[in-house]
Order: sequence, then C-alpha cells, then structure tokens
Amino acid sequence: MNIFLDYHSRVPVYEQIKEQIIRDIGRGILKPNEQLPSLRQLSSQLGLNINTVKRALSELEAQGVTYSVAGKGIFISPGDVTDNAYLQQVIDNVKDAIGGACRLGVAKEKIEEITNQIYEGAETND
Repeated sequence: MNIFLDYHSRVPVYEQIKEQIIRDIGRGILKPNEQLPSLRQLSSQLGLNINTVKRALSELEAQGVTYSVAGKGIFISPGDVTDNAYLQQVIDNVKDAIGGACRLGVAKEKIEEITNQIYEGAETND
C-alpha cells in the first residue's frame, strides 16, 4: 500500500488517506481482512501527526470500510461494504464537482453534456 499526499490540494490530508485506501480496496490491492499498518507506522511513513492518520482510519471504520481488533490492529472489512464506501466516495467527489460548477454559473445542461462526455471516454478506456 502506497499513499501519496498532495500538500497543494484543497482536499484535506486525512481525506486523501481515506480516498487512497478506498481506491486500493476497489482495485483489489487491499484485500478483505488484510491488516493495515499501525497508526504509528502510517504516521511515521507519511510524516504526519498521528491524530491526522487516526481521523482518517476512524472515519473509514465508521463507514464500515475497516474494523479494529483490540490489541491486533486495523483490518479491511470483508464483503461489499467496501464497495458501498467506494461508491459513496465517488458520489461525494461528484457532488463537490457539480457544486463548484453551479457556483461558477455553469448550466445544468452543460454539466450533463460534460458528464456524458467524460463517462463515454471512460468506457472506451476500459
């Protein structure tokens, strides 16, 4: 598992951690019941305050993406719970993008046109 942080992004660091863990689950890099590095290891590896990493992992646990075993660590949840979290992350990203476009005055029809173009382009790249 490799987490890369963009310190110039508007996305908070803890959200970037969450997104990348969910992405790695969606891609099959992280498997159900696989143990994640400890909070201490992750914070050291990323050069972050342990509370930042703890927030990301706590939110993933609240979403059902991970689970904790006392004295053992944090693990990837089994089943389609992770699929739902992955989908929720996608929905959140789309909401942010559409909200930004609306604030800039982009018409609904133009947003739909752009969305369709992006989707069609993504389908042909699979």
